[in-house]
Amino acid sequence: PAEDATESLQAAVRSGVPRLVVDNPGRPWIVRPIQLESNQVVVFEDGVVVEAKRGEFKGSNDSLFSISLKANVILRGPGATLRMHRSDYDNPDLYTRAEWRHVLSIKSSRNVEVHGLTLALSGGDGIYLGVAKRGVTNENIVIKGVICDRNYRQGISVISARHLLIEDTVMKDTGGTPPAAGIDFEPNHPTEELVNCVMRNCVTENNFGGGYVFYLPNLHAESAPISIRMQNCVSRRGNRTDFAFITGNNEADTVTGTIDVVGCRFEGSRGRAISIGRKPVAGAAVRFEDCVIDSPASDDLKKAPIVMLSQAGCRRSIGGVDFGEMVVIDSADRPVLDYQDWVGGSGVESVTGTFRIRRDGTETVQELTRDWLAAAFPPR
Repeated sequence: PAEDATESLQAAVRSGVPRLVVDNPGRPWIVRPIQLESNQVVVFEDGVVVEAKRGEFKGSNDSLFSISLKANVILRGPGATLRMHRSDYDNPDLYTRAEWRHVLSIKSSRNVEVHGLTLALSGGDGIYLGVAKRGVTNENIVIKGVICDRNYRQGISVISARHLLIEDTVMKDTGGTPPAAGIDFEPNHPTEELVNCVMRNCVTENNFGGGYVFYLPNLHAESAPISIRMQNCVSRRGNRTDFAFITGNNEADTVTGTIDVVGCRFEGSRGRAISIGRKPVAGAAVRFEDCVIDSPASDDLKKAPIVMLSQAGCRRSIGGVDFGEMVVIDSADRPVLDYQDWVGGSGVESVTGTFRIRRDGTETVQELTRDWLAAAFPPR
């Protein structure tokens, strides 16, 4: 029936058919939460809209589509939209406040692909990659050609993933509850993983929070080393911060591994373009290569485009970052790099790279040498 197609769609999913086609009847498929099954390809025809039924999704974890402890699931839908009703869930007269009403929730699953869909207006994330069973990460996940539009908490949240590819994907206009990022890599437990995670040719834009956020204090020294690569990605048009990377600082609390940011462009941020918080020299290496910052920190032209933060709980020096040869296009006459010590005495070291600063038609070059760091940010 037009007013509720849940039973028919859920029955089709559970029929075990290896390839299920969701056709376009010329009106939205109105559904309550749908649970997807293993070993199935679901094809949404061009123009299909699957829409959350109004007045439902009262449970704080009710998602439009869920894949939990499943394997071999493919969703294809270029030109199709899965959408919810963000403003309804934000109304305390209608709903208990929650931030987990996702469009697509994937938990502890493997061999999952999502192609071409638009995921919009959730009460949580466009896509959530979480954990249904402690110690079981998501594995072999592909998200390609997807648009995450106007979601409540994040465009995409990555809690735990091994062998993750996100490619040609747009995450935009997130807003409603923090962090409100385009994408947020944020494990909840030391047993969770960010291993061989690749983002390629992606865009984040106009999110209330950051564009690309890596919040990793819950990964510790005994966690699997991270291995993350961002390549040819863009943050543009009004993200609060383009790129943020935060870890624990003390020896037992600091994840190891590497994150490589290659050929990326960060433009038009409201606040700092790049923020590195609490990351000690001996922790995971942060490496930029051939990146560009353009017109950063429009909300305060006195702010440096890049900041390194020594925050509460820091006992070791901040550093272990290579900015490579980075172009900074900036009309404001201000330092490129700032160090803020909120606790006193931690210091900054092992920060390398070259800034090519382009301002008013001229270019100046700033080498980040040990002597320059010591003079710019003397220890207290």
